[in-house]
Amino acid sequence: MNGKQLFLEFLESEKHRISLSLGECQLDSKPLGRNEAGIVFKGRMNGNDVALKFFLYNGDDAGKEKWLSKLKAKYLVISLLETRNNIVQYADFDMITVQGQEIPVLIMKLYRCSLEEYRSILSVDSFLKLFHFLTNTVQFLHSMGIIHGAITPRNILVDDHNDFVLTDIAMAENTDPDYSDITAIGEILRWYAFGNTNSDVTISKVFPALKFYDRIVERCLTRDSGLRFHTVDEMLAFVEIQKERDPNDLLKEFSLICRKNFPKELPEFVHCSDQKKINKLFSEFVERKEFFGSNLVYFTDVERNIFSPQLCKNGYIKFDNSAQLRILDIWIHSDTDMRNDYILVHHSNTSPEKVNGKDVYRWAVYEDRTLITWEEAMNGFAESDGDIIALDHTKIEFYNRLPREGYFFITLNHLHSLINPANIGTLRDYFFRFSFSYVNRYILEDMNNLTKQHVTSPRRK
Repeated sequence: MNGKQLFLEFLESEKHRISLSLGECQLDSKPLGRNEAGIVFKGRMNGNDVALKFFLYNGDDAGKEKWLSKLKAKYLVISLLETRNNIVQYADFDMITVQGQEIPVLIMKLYRCSLEEYRSILSVDSFLKLFHFLTNTVQFLHSMGIIHGAITPRNILVDDHNDFVLTDIAMAENTDPDYSDITAIGEILRWYAFGNTNSDVTISKVFPALKFYDRIVERCLTRDSGLRFHTVDEMLAFVEIQKERDPNDLLKEFSLICRKNFPKELPEFVHCSDQKKINKLFSEFVERKEFFGSNLVYFTDVERNIFSPQLCKNGYIKFDNSAQLRILDIWIHSDTDMRNDYILVHHSNTSPEKVNGKDVYRWAVYEDRTLITWEEAMNGFAESDGDIIALDHTKIEFYNRLPREGYFFITLNHLHSLINPANIGTLRDYFFRFSFSYVNRYILEDMNNLTKQHVTSPRRK
């Protein structure tokens, strides 16, 4: 009988109740997860929910003492870190005895879920949040001389605030430590976008605004040592180079697109309800998506998203990888200060789509022809004629529509006066006014005068 089976039978005989230095602990009957190194259970101890990882030794008796000493040493190293940001909270390292054999157990905080379950929340913001978490955490661990060696979606946990933490740190054996952790970053990013690590499809297929992350993943995963990132610092330096855009260049390009489409009316205000002109304006932004990257946003007083437009054949315009709007008219503002240039979009209430006989405002299209529910797309499986079909995430296109009429501003993120935190109150007041009356230049002039008070910006050259 192997060690794992022996341990499980022991728990069964004890009715999943064990004694530890911190007190009695009642385990759930089913584990949270398992791998070759051990088994994780949820437990109840002293009135608190905890997670317990039991490490199971698979080698010969001669090497067990050395293996146990390594585990203790690794636990101590992590416990003594002065900062524990992004790292799982350990409570204790203990032992239980099963038929004369000592089994190490790590007691830690219980988290809401792993990245595997969290992946249903698929967005540009969550992708970027995951990237920054991975790079910051691995960079910190490497600076402390600690190699993880086994970063997987199951080893990334999510707390009640939707923040990520890393577990199983330094608990795996590894032969090429830097390569292992750097490669893992690329694999995790690819897995998050596509649901698997084997796809050769680029990240921008799912997130069009993140084209330069294609190159990041490629350089994390390449076997060419000359092209591969060797440190997180190398990777972050590459990101900064790719992201770097002179603010004046961004402002000028936004202004240029607006002015050249309305040469007779701008500067100042122009109102347009001509659909051909509106489509021509947005087609310019489609062509310049790579230039703007994530610097262009559409927003209200309560939400902000990256603007990555796509013109649809049905007359709608996609504002990002899913949001589909029908535009009624637009206001464009331009003056001597480029930071005050913006587009105000007035969109209609839109009709739902029929999926499986139901009216829905969120759905997906599989392989450019098959309508599936949003839930099926998120789960990765669809039901067709009683059969369950595994979906290839690279072949899914997401859609959502708004059932209500409303407004969005389009501006440059972090550069525009409307984005300034000091103006959120003004923005909220004017969105409230928008809901009661049709927008006109006098309303906008009033708003502009208030928001400009908080900004000093580059002048038009």
